[in-house]
Amino acid sequence: MSKLKNLGVNLGLTLGGLLMGVVIGEIGLRVARIEGYPKIGNFAESAPTRFHTSDPNLGWKLKPGASGEWNEEGASFVQVNSEGLRDREHTKAKPPNTLRVAVLGDSFTEAIQVPIEQTFWSKLERKLGNCEAVKGRKNVEVMNFGVQGYGTAQALIMLRKKVWDYNPDIVILAFFIGNDVINNSPQLEYDLYRPFFAYDASGKLVPDMSFRNRAPIDRNERAVSFVDRMPSLIVNNSRILQVIKKVELERKKRELSEDFTTLSTQNLKEPQNPDWQEAWRVTEGLIVTMRNEVVQKKADFLVVTIGDPMQVRPEAPVRKDFMTKNNIQDLFYPDRRLEKLGAREGFRVLNLSEQIQGYTEKYQVCAHGFENSVPCGGHWNELGHRLASILINRNLCQQLKQSQLPKKQP
Repeated sequence: MSKLKNLGVNLGLTLGGLLMGVVIGEIGLRVARIEGYPKIGNFAESAPTRFHTSDPNLGWKLKPGASGEWNEEGASFVQVNSEGLRDREHTKAKPPNTLRVAVLGDSFTEAIQVPIEQTFWSKLERKLGNCEAVKGRKNVEVMNFGVQGYGTAQALIMLRKKVWDYNPDIVILAFFIGNDVINNSPQLEYDLYRPFFAYDASGKLVPDMSFRNRAPIDRNERAVSFVDRMPSLIVNNSRILQVIKKVELERKKRELSEDFTTLSTQNLKEPQNPDWQEAWRVTEGLIVTMRNEVVQKKADFLVVTIGDPMQVRPEAPVRKDFMTKNNIQDLFYPDRRLEKLGAREGFRVLNLSEQIQGYTEKYQVCAHGFENSVPCGGHWNELGHRLASILINRNLCQQLKQSQLPKKQP
């Protein structure tokens, strides 16, 4: 009996000591104002930014009416219109005598890193209005359907679910070399809370919407802590658990950054394994499917490739060292591959990277990067958007002159 009593006493002392340690730790962290991360909430809270929310067809979308300051990379005031676009308001019925251009893409197109007036699509609207082939039209509207993180699968669904409501004359797919192929593959992509497409037994591309059955906590194992699997009441009232979560997620973030840097170099090479071969096969199939649907709607289709930041670095030695280190033979392999796809399938591809690289190398300037983020990396800065708008305008204007696109009425 005495042994049980001693065991009980020892256990009580141990638990009491642990409890006292926890209490002291909780008080100490609060006094020191050391904060961590609260438990992950619903999907809206774990969407790419506070300007986004969940969507059953696309995984996530911009939140209609959302607004606020953005300064995590670059800086801008973000305003989302009533239809969930980072753009001004547009009527669905196209005004008479109007040339309407729809731009699909990811974060380079959403472009919250710069003010709206500096985005390539806003600049493009102003430039197109001066094109000789457009002079007879009263208005030019370039509409932004870009959403952060979207791959080609989501761009195709956006085309079907929203773009056609606006009856565009031209559809531009802004394809980011840096990760769009990865985004289209459940084997390569980390964030699985998104739709994918796959070829069925008959060789037809069909959507895979199984993400709808995935819990938010399971969307990306590299972005979730074991603490998130504990009860909310405990986590959100424990500074210790919140700090543990912060430490774990910061470690995972560093590991993810390193892993993704290695993974992203594969974008610039011929597919090295079956996963990459299938990712490219699906990606090309999605683009051709998009072209087919655009043609069926009697609109014009243009693919614009947005380069990886390394492709347009101004320092030739840096690019050469990167290619040698990663055994890359042609820094513009993906651009040329898409250009060949367009030649085979009969649609235009405008590769921006080589032209932008020529400019950045000549003037030793960066088209990517901001003072408050990675120098010469990340998203386009104002110069990148300006150069893109000039090159896209030149391509569209030339095409309009050649085809004299008929004045479609809504």
